[in-house]
Amino acid sequence: MKILLGNNSFSYLAGSETYMLTLATELRRLGHEVTAYSPLLGLIATKLEAIGVRCINELEGDNPTQARPFSPILQESEGQFDVAICAHYEITRTIRKKLANIPIIAICHGILHSHPETGEIFPEHPVTDMKVDQYISVSEEIQSMLKNKYGIESIVMRNLFDLEKFAPSGALPEKPKSILINSNYWGVDDEINQIIKDVAKHYGARLMAVGANFVPASEVHEILKEADIVFGMGRSVMEGFCAGKIAVVHGRWGTGGVITPESYETLKKTNFSGRSIEEGIINNLLPAEEIIKQIDAAWKPEIVSANIELAKQNHDVKVIAAQFLDIANKLIK
Repeated sequence: MKILLGNNSFSYLAGSETYMLTLATELRRLGHEVTAYSPLLGLIATKLEAIGVRCINELEGDNPTQARPFSPILQESEGQFDVAICAHYEITRTIRKKLANIPIIAICHGILHSHPETGEIFPEHPVTDMKVDQYISVSEEIQSMLKNKYGIESIVMRNLFDLEKFAPSGALPEKPKSILINSNYWGVDDEINQIIKDVAKHYGARLMAVGANFVPASEVHEILKEADIVFGMGRSVMEGFCAGKIAVVHGRWGTGGVITPESYETLKKTNFSGRSIEEGIINNLLPAEEIIKQIDAAWKPEIVSANIELAKQNHDVKVIAAQFLDIANKLIK
């Protein structure tokens, strides 16, 4: 199958970019011909081209499609895509304008769709004035918002991860020795971070941090091998969860708490953001003492094992990529 992936950026180490990189890697492993389109090409595009994905920053024409390669080594080529899998408002609109006849599967990652005062449209806003053949929501919260606000039906398919890369790297030590902050959304002096510092101080644990305001890291799975606890939100905290770490949902939307088999069922509904499922409800930041209590209660090998099984059931890229392909085949037919 000839598949076009579209995203606002293939430049930064951020959530939708690493989502698309993970999906593209699995699609290539399965033998599909994958092209990645974004006006912004950079680090992620380099990684994509290394696995045989052609990266382009322009779409020209409709049938056949002419695409300008990112890499000067690659020759310009013409060819018809069978399906587009994309995210973000302008990207989806551009693909539909340029490629009027192919099926589009659009992924919605978030709930911030427009500015409450100016009405400015944000990237996660769904396209409502052009045909999108299938919307994908990464959580029930987004699914509900698409339905209630726009009348859009969508399928929930959760954040996906390469579980061979994010694999458990060892048993729990007697007590936490190392804590990792994994986030692009706050910095060293933020109140969010101070709470984590207090948790680390309680355990006498080493504190590490990766992200846009700390140290950018493209190989987070390697850093996770040195961590026992991971703090973050959304895709970042789920990287730790999938790797068998004690994962704490904590960030700009509040503290969701430690992910356990029991809390997972609630936290998944808002994509592990820290928000409550009730619309517009943001959780408070819990103090360090409350977070420590949750960590101590979850510090059990059986909880880690159960979490790893949940990751396999709900977040395996091999399973979710197959779902994308099944949807694509039905749309093509």
